[in-house]
Amino acid sequence: MPGVEEPVALAGTVRARTAEQTWAAVAGHLPGFGITRVADLTGLDAIGLPVWTAIRPASKTLSTSQGKGATPLLAKLSAVMEAIELWHAEQPLPAAAVGPAAEVAPHCPVAALPLMAPYPADALARVVCEWTAGTTLVSGATALLPLDLVRRRGQRPAWTPDVWRATSTGLACGNTRDEALLHALFEVAERDVLYRDGQEHGRLRTLIDPGTVDDPHGQEVIGRLRAAGMALEVSLVDGPYGLPVCVAYLWSEDYPVLFAGGGCHSVPGIALTRAVTEAAQSRLAAIAGTRDDLPTAPPAFDLPSFPQPQPAHRASWPQAMASYRPLGGGFADQVRAVARRFESVTGHQPVALDLSGPHCPVHAVQVLCPGTRSRIRRSMPR
Repeated sequence: MPGVEEPVALAGTVRARTAEQTWAAVAGHLPGFGITRVADLTGLDAIGLPVWTAIRPASKTLSTSQGKGATPLLAKLSAVMEAIELWHAEQPLPAAAVGPAAEVAPHCPVAALPLMAPYPADALARVVCEWTAGTTLVSGATALLPLDLVRRRGQRPAWTPDVWRATSTGLACGNTRDEALLHALFEVAERDVLYRDGQEHGRLRTLIDPGTVDDPHGQEVIGRLRAAGMALEVSLVDGPYGLPVCVAYLWSEDYPVLFAGGGCHSVPGIALTRAVTEAAQSRLAAIAGTRDDLPTAPPAFDLPSFPQPQPAHRASWPQAMASYRPLGGGFADQVRAVARRFESVTGHQPVALDLSGPHCPVHAVQVLCPGTRSRIRRSMPR
């Protein structure tokens, strides 16, 4: 499929095609990804922000995938693309080699990869496992990674030791490979920054006054939340990558549960709206009750009221965003620029695994960045 490299600015996102072009490309292929239907969840809540779900009854992971967007079509596409990501993650990847890192992949930074438990580096180098081949995003060299980093637990051979932790971090789908890679890198950055903030007990956050947001789509989203009687808290989280990372919390009297969302993008307004709309999406997923991994017991973070943040002072949005500069160029240029930032911070190049075949209407990838971390728990402590 020919790629389109010039970014297309849409409300709340940047893609390589318009929403209409993307839907035309994927609509006829949904059954092949196990998607039997899509549903509009928006009307189940009072907020009115578009939220859709895509349903895969035969899924090996989650049978429902939620998506949000500035318009119903963008939200529907968001849900469908997430479902397509998961479908690709469920498909078996070929093993390029079998053996210990010391022999098969001596340059692989095994101790910097996601692990089920802490292990000494010399012990990890002797673990016999299957390896898959990826591509580094700075030099373009081939790199081997343990296959269990991306393979679901149920797909592992019986002899495989339970060493590597597979997550969905860095899993992304896009109109082009570079579009998918860029959004995968943003997700890795978001989760690593939020992990670092968790280690610092929230000390990396700067509370933002939502009334000072000057992004047009951000103003619209915040206006809808206020009209629906929602309490909103937004913070900018400081990180080492030079990318805006935001976290948002929603609470209302009619459903007194604290819902959280995170977002990262080179465009600050998009990072903000991703965090806020993800919190709204989480609320709607709980209202709909269809997501497989929702807890059966009431959430432990029910609150009778939305406590005021401490300290009470909140920074203005323009002031908080003054130090960030947008990435220039097309998607490929931006991927290289962000990948270099990861290498500068972690000492390791991000590695991309291509998950989709040549006849797929979109591109699915998973990006693994040695030296980064993500939360094991789904919740974002406030």
